[in-house]
Formats: sequence, structure tokens, C-alpha cells
Amino acid sequence: MKMTAQTSLRPLARSLVPLADETLSGYLLRLAHRLCIDPGRLAKLTGLTGGKSADTTIVRLAMNLVFRLDDQARSQFAEVTRLTPAEVDGLLLESLGTRYGPLDPQYSKAPDSSRVIAHNPWVFTETIRFCPECLAGDGSEVEGLHGGAWRRSWRLPVVFACPQHRRLLLDRCPQCAGLAHAGGQTSMIARLNDDELHPTQCRSTPGPRQIGHGGPACGADLTRSPGNRLRELSPQTRRTVFALQNRFTQLLAADGPTTTGSVGWSVPVAQYFMDLRAVTTLIFMTWPEARPHAATPTLAEALDIEAQQRHDRYLERRAAPGKTQAVRAYSDPSTDPLAAAVFDIADRFLRSPDENTAATLLSPLAAEARYAHQPLSYSIRRSAGTSFPLQVVLLTHRSRSGIQDNITEIIERREDLTRC
Repeated sequence: MKMTAQTSLRPLARSLVPLADETLSGYLLRLAHRLCIDPGRLAKLTGLTGGKSADTTIVRLAMNLVFRLDDQARSQFAEVTRLTPAEVDGLLLESLGTRYGPLDPQYSKAPDSSRVIAHNPWVFTETIRFCPECLAGDGSEVEGLHGGAWRRSWRLPVVFACPQHRRLLLDRCPQCAGLAHAGGQTSMIARLNDDELHPTQCRSTPGPRQIGHGGPACGADLTRSPGNRLRELSPQTRRTVFALQNRFTQLLAADGPTTTGSVGWSVPVAQYFMDLRAVTTLIFMTWPEARPHAATPTLAEALDIEAQQRHDRYLERRAAPGKTQAVRAYSDPSTDPLAAAVFDIADRFLRSPDENTAATLLSPLAAEARYAHQPLSYSIRRSAGTSFPLQVVLLTHRSRSGIQDNITEIIERREDLTRC
């Protein structure tokens, strides 16, 4: 048998038990800190670098690893870190796909698992949000030494607030305004060969970057991030934010419901999030059409700013030569947690008691989108992975008979659909 570098991997002398909802990137940072080595060396010791020798310098760790490890890599990582295969799976995003459609290949239409992460804006790769208080740990000795969990759910756009600490999540370092992990879209962690940074320190490199000349890391303590935007908001706005976050948290929980309502019909929770993506895209594309449905003036104003930026970006992309994917100006989720107010509007539309009520709310958006850009609006209204009932509501004229005829036709083809 041909020997490879991977066959020489040995269990580590010390390891760590993963924290609840911890992501692979965060676990590597915490374990490397415990072992007093840099994350790059730990990645090689655990087989994540594909057999590169211990003296090889690596500058990136493939982002798709946060989603899934193949069977060999999974087995090796478990053996070296002294974890069970189930504990390793708990560090990866793949298991969230049963609840979150953009992570499920059957809804995202990704040809293979490696493409689920690549160019998928509905999974944060370049950035990861965080709660400073969560990163500070729970007061235990191990979290006091190595920090709290960098959570898997913080990579999902629909997780934008921390109900436990009553604050919006941050996505940038308050000191340097850089990205917390700063690995970009090609590496899950920046500064892989830096063994001086604590897992809760900012890994951005401030200032202009020069090839081959990396400057010092920002190194700010992210657990001491000042301020809490929510304290400046009205009680009604805060209630809206946390009610929505609690609802999404319940839908994403492993023991949560398997189905939920979408335009009056029961659909898999994973597909509901595909419907949510399509409706939020329509809302941004046609804003301010849905502005009267904002829960509070503060949230409406936040969406005014966000939507204007998207309209400007769309026009710039349309004017640019080549394939610019102008639709992403509207379809990409916002990194601003307060702009998640668009999810509140979309969720209320989707929770309509029946398809006719939903049509009353959604048809004006569909009509405005058709007027603004017919081909683009059709691609949004017929988005891959969305539920049949939502497609019917968005693609049918706003007459009760027309909607009912199309619903009947769909039921004949899809007997698994049920009314809420």
C-alpha cells in the first residue's frame, strides 16, 4: 500500500470538547490556543490540509471544510482530536441543511457539496457575526482560558441577534472595522501561522496589504466591543427584533418543527427559508412598495437606507460590461443586522393564513417587479428551491379563481402538500 503523510497522523496529547453550536473554524482556534501552536500547524496535524508535511507553510484553509468533511478527513480529524464522528459533524454546517434550505443541495441546486458554500451569499463565508458576551465565555475555566464558541449559526444571515445577551450581532471589529476572522472567501481563518493571537482577538490586518508583506494583526479583544445598538432603539423595535430571532431560532433548532407555514400551506422548514429568500429579494427590488408593512418607523428607515444602496448597486452592475449578476444587488442578504427587518416583513407575508391573503400582500410586489424588469422578476418569482404554493402566488394574476385553479393543479402533482 502506498504510504501518505496522512497515515502518520497520531492522536493529540490534549484536546477540547466542542462547545454547543461551535463551528470548525472556532474550534481550531480554541484548540490551537490550548496546544500553544498556530492554527495552520493544527490543521496539518489533524489532516485538514490534505497530507501536507509539517514543515509546509500554508496560508489558506479551504472554506468548504466548514460545510463538510469527506469520510476519510472526518475519520482522521475525529481520531486525532479524540472526538466522536458525531462531535465532528456537530462542528460542520452540513447538518444545518436539514433546517436551512440554502445549505441543502436539493434546494440550492448545488451539483456537489463543495459548491454549497462556494458563491452562496446566504451563508456568510467572508465574514462571521459574533456576540462579544458569548465570545467572553460562560465563566467556566476552559472558556475563561480559550474563549466561548464561535457559533455555526452566526454564519447564517437569519441569525442576527443574541436573545441571551439582548443585543444585535456584530460582523466587524469595532476598533479597526475589519472582519473578525478576515480569511476572505477562500480561507476560513486568516493568519493561520500566527500563534500569538487569542481565539477572541481580531485577525484583520489593518492598512493596505502588500503581497508577501503582512503587517501586524489588529488584535483587538472582541469580547470588549463597546456599545449596544439595541439600547438606542424603541421597546417596540426591540420586541420585533427578538420575536423574529426567537422564531428563526426555533425553526433552526434540531428539535424544532419539521414543517411550517408558507402562504397558507405546510412546507419543510428548509424550504420555508428558500421562500423567505425569494420574498426578501422581491421586497428589496420593489422597495418602497412594502414600506407600509415595516413594524416600526426605525426599521422602515433602516430599510430605506439599505434599499437605496441596493438600487444604486443594481444600476451600477447593469451598466457594467460582461456577466455582472445584477440580481445579486437585491438577492444577497445584508450584513447589517438591523436590515434584517426585511425578514420580519417577508415572514409576515409568508405566514398568511391562505394563498389568497398572501396574494393580496405579494401581488403588488410581483406586479411592480414585472414592470421594473420582467426577465429579472420572473427569475426571482420562479427561484429554484422555493415552494410550489409560493410560485403559484407570485406567478398568477391576483384573482381568486386563477390562484385556486393553479393550486389545484399543483396539488394533483404534489400530494405531499398540505394546508396549514
